[in-house]
Amino acid sequence: MTSPPEPGDASAPPSVASTSSAPGQGTGRPQRLHPLSPVIDLVRIAPQTLLPMVFFVAREPLVAVPLSILVAVLVIGARFLAWSRFTYVIDGDSLVVERGILNRSRRVVPLDRIQQVDLLRKLRHRIAGLAVVRVDTAGTGSEAEVTLDAVSDAEADRLRAVLGVRARDAVPAWPAAEDAGTGATTRPGSAEVEREVLAIGYRRLALAGVTGAQLAVVFAVLGSLAGLLDEVVVSMGERVVGEVADGARPAISVLIVLGVGAVVVWLAVAAGAAIVADADYRLTRRGDVLHVRRGLLDQREASLAVHRVQVVRILQNPLRRMLGLVSVTLQSAGGSGSVEGVDSRVTVPILRRAEVEALVSEVLPGAPPLPGLAAAPAAARRRAWTRRVGPALLLALPVAVLLAPWGILALLLIPIGVLDAELVYRGLGWARVGDHIVARRGGLLRETNVVPMAKVQSTRLASSPLQRRVGLANLLLDVAGRGRTPAVLDGAADDLGPLHLGALGTLAARRDEQAVRRRSTAEIAATPKAAST
Repeated sequence: MTSPPEPGDASAPPSVASTSSAPGQGTGRPQRLHPLSPVIDLVRIAPQTLLPMVFFVAREPLVAVPLSILVAVLVIGARFLAWSRFTYVIDGDSLVVERGILNRSRRVVPLDRIQQVDLLRKLRHRIAGLAVVRVDTAGTGSEAEVTLDAVSDAEADRLRAVLGVRARDAVPAWPAAEDAGTGATTRPGSAEVEREVLAIGYRRLALAGVTGAQLAVVFAVLGSLAGLLDEVVVSMGERVVGEVADGARPAISVLIVLGVGAVVVWLAVAAGAAIVADADYRLTRRGDVLHVRRGLLDQREASLAVHRVQVVRILQNPLRRMLGLVSVTLQSAGGSGSVEGVDSRVTVPILRRAEVEALVSEVLPGAPPLPGLAAAPAAARRRAWTRRVGPALLLALPVAVLLAPWGILALLLIPIGVLDAELVYRGLGWARVGDHIVARRGGLLRETNVVPMAKVQSTRLASSPLQRRVGLANLLLDVAGRGRTPAVLDGAADDLGPLHLGALGTLAARRDEQAVRRRSTAEIAATPKAAST
């Protein structure tokens, strides 16, 4: 029989009680973080403190040396004392964390409220064989509910497995279709072999970089180097401009080479940034749980129960639309934002458009194929033109008159406004298919939301006076978790009205409500026991 781990042995293998005990039973003794945890923390803050300390010692060595030693001793002592006073334990139905040197705090997190368990291995953690475990619940704000920084790799994997399984097992048994509210047939917590859903190679990641948001990374790099390169760029620019003014062909050739080289470097940096962030991207599934692993230097892992997914967001920019590519984000009921190096969302950085339906059906069991979307009414086009072309006219005409002749360039705002208005109008669309609502919006960057009606917490039908005059309205679908609210924009009010009233009364919504009531009953029954701990 395996004995429970000692308090200081965070890397010990899980005991029998910690993996198979029934809810309500103790699972072991309180454990501390790994003994190297305070050292890793000191490594993190070292770059911010060493440089000022070096300058201080160089200027006032007689005073600075003993003072620096005293400060270092106090900081190191405080870190190790905080480590010694931090413990965690899975006690029955809850994860219990105690911390604090003078002021002690005790946090109890019911396992059935855990929405997501993420792992982070930054480079400094990987060197030491450690990992950060982050636990999210639906009620967290800008921070994770519990962050364990840091534990051994074996302990991190054990916690992720135990917390995920125990969180699902803590939910009373009922058919999975009622739990998910989406017609799923997989029972939460069922034992299944882990299978690969999606893997993204380096070539596709490089393509994601040169077609996505990573293109902006180069501007951040240039901004940080601007001070160092300022004099070189200015002197080179003055020389090249002078030679061009004299009609020197070599200078023009230099400009062309520099321009092409800059574009090549730009694309290479963007591709490299995508590879570093998402290298070895793998999305797998075991039973009801999705698991994502990615990252070259800093490895990130996230686990998310399928029945926690609230919205599937499909994003496209103009370049990706032409190439038939998208990125996909899964919004869960977890409410926390990001911590150092961790993104609380589960994101697929690049996907072919033809592969989207397979992924949607994987994460939203029972979801039908994505339908063709109904175009927005003609009144929505007039509204888009009014909101975008009107301000462009009001700004461009006075500037063109008052600042002639160069002010005439301001008239370019008018065709830009026309193009933007037309793109925004064509980006609008929505459809209801079965128990799901699909809504699209956006101009250059289009966002398509797939929302199960079972996950809609409330609906809001809103319209401005101008919208009401032309029979338009916006339908907002409130779901759990952080993120932009899914919405049907500038739809026909006569069509959105019945959807607004009936979305919460669908069969899927009633099944999900019954599942929530069962969970609430179980939580209330367990509350006295958790409080007594």
